[in-house]
Amino acid sequence: MTQRLSSTRYSRNLQRFSSHARHFIKKLGCKQNEQLQFILVHDPKNKNKTFSPSSNLPAMLLHKPLNLLERRTPQFTLFSKRNKRIPVLRQNKKGYAVFMEINYRETRASNFEKIRAQFIDVDLNKISVYADTQEQVNQLIESMESNPTEQLQSITVKKNKQGQYHLLALRTKKRVTKLKKAFIQKFKNHIKDTMIIETKNGYHIYWVVQGASVHKFVPIQKALAKKFSSDPMITNLSRVMRIPGFFHMKNPESPFMVKIKQLGRKKPFSQEEIIHSLALEPFK
Repeated sequence: MTQRLSSTRYSRNLQRFSSHARHFIKKLGCKQNEQLQFILVHDPKNKNKTFSPSSNLPAMLLHKPLNLLERRTPQFTLFSKRNKRIPVLRQNKKGYAVFMEINYRETRASNFEKIRAQFIDVDLNKISVYADTQEQVNQLIESMESNPTEQLQSITVKKNKQGQYHLLALRTKKRVTKLKKAFIQKFKNHIKDTMIIETKNGYHIYWVVQGASVHKFVPIQKALAKKFSSDPMITNLSRVMRIPGFFHMKNPESPFMVKIKQLGRKKPFSQEEIIHSLALEPFK
């Protein structure tokens, strides 16, 4: 892994996109004196758990006010709970993903004071379906494998506590690339003014807002997820998202630079504009 991470290509990508994190944070409308809340999570694990079953590496809860934040990602250092300095890039090289809490609160124990953006997570890497019987599972697998447009690298099936079968198929890199282009083309009129972050398996799309109601945040998140068939779990006020300028490291042999694809328009959206321009349900 060390050889891969010290390659010329890795270094070029890091230099090329080193300002993207700062541009992203500024675009969200963060104020100079606002405390930013970050979390570093070891990428091979489920980010909703505290420890990785494979590595036992704990998540790191970090913070820093914008006015002290470095301008380039190689220089980024964040503070731990005990104000120990953590060099972020060094942890990213070790396999940690870099996430930031999008909405604003002074501390993790505080109530949210400001909605910075409404956003979605478009993950095109997975096909996730549930079935009640083994026969249905077999039919689903046969249908997927016989679909000429799909390109799958793996299919796994697990039975949950409710007795249902969860079938998870992962697409190939080539297929994901095609689906990324298709998504942008399909929704180009809806997302032409948004900020778009390209991830390994899709996009994070942000409608940066001003004067937004905390109480409207969750209903709009749910409506956006339905509109764009994006991740339905991206609805909570405390949601963290990957920030650009650092690598996606779930496959250490093939690190992917998370980056800004489009900054979007200068004027922030209002929640009402988002609702009406996209005819969001249940707001229609």
